[in-house]
Amino acid sequence: MDHQFDALGSEPIYLSDEDGDQMAFRFLDLIQYQEKEYIVLMPLEGPYQGEAVILQLDRSGGDEGYVDVEDPKTLRAVYEQFKEHFQGQFIFED
Repeated sequence: MDHQFDALGSEPIYLSDEDGDQMAFRFLDLIQYQEKEYIVLMPLEGPYQGEAVILQLDRSGGDEGYVDVEDPKTLRAVYEQFKEHFQGQFIFED
C-alpha cells in the first residue's frame, strides 16, 4: 500500500456503535496481518479523539463490516506495523 497519501485529508467515515449512535473517524491505514485485513482509524470526536482505533475488516456475507480485535498480540502487531508506516508523521504513545 502507498502510504504517501495525506491520510488526514481523507473524508470522514461514519460508523455506528452497538447503541446505534454514529461516530466520525478518519481513515489512517489498511494493514494485512496473518491473511486478514485491519483498518486503523482515528475518532474525530468523543473520549477517544486522537487515539488510534484498530478494527478487523470483515467481508463475510458480501457486505463489508468491522469487528473489534480481541487478541492483544494481534492488536499489538498491527499497531506496530502502523507505527512503521507512519514513523516521523505521528507522535506515538504506547
